Amino acid sequence: MPTHPVQRFYRYQAGVYDLTRWAFLYGRRRAIDLLEIRPDSRVLEIGCGTGLNFRHIVSRLDPAQGRVVGVDFSEHMLGRAAARVASCGYANLTLFRADAERLALDEQFDAVLFAYSLSMIPNWQSALERACEHLGPGGRMAVLDFGHFDRWGPLKKLARGWLRLNHVEIGRPYETRLAELLASLRVESHLGGYYFIAVGQR
Repeated sequence: MPTHPVQRFYRYQAGVYDLTRWAFLYGRRRAIDLLEIRPDSRVLEIGCGTGLNFRHIVSRLDPAQGRVVGVDFSEHMLGRAAARVASCGYANLTLFRADAERLALDEQFDAVLFAYSLSMIPNWQSALERACEHLGPGGRMAVLDFGHFDRWGPLKKLARGWLRLNHVEIGRPYETRLAELLASLRVESHLGGYYFIAVGQR
């Protein structure tokens, strides 16, 4: 029985995740574009969930050269991801159950992606530090997540409250820490602060 709040949450969300998240988790393809994935890239997605991003990543790779590793904290989400990998025949994609705060894969990657996952990790600073340890020289990291809702007026408080009920914490100083860890940090804000994409290079 899952004991961590996020594990319990996704135990029940895993079955409906793909049916609902398209409606409000925007910017995935843009974030992946900014990673500048090459045919021979090694790509790590932290918090891969059910694997919604896999097709956008795998399509950029040469199956004989490129490789994807997806990690997630929820075994139920990983179960859905494994089914997706099997049905799509992604032979160059490997899945691991892992805690992003303590990630230790003994491998480095050319690209690392957080897509709406960092805001659900309690010790997000450790998660970013571990991610950077897995980023090879010249590698790129992209963080896609909910923004500060700066231009949402009276709806800002409502949106933040709804996200908190879903174990999402916003308002954290991601950009400050990313600027300390990565070079040439670029940040895009979209839809009035609904979501942002930050990308930098090691």
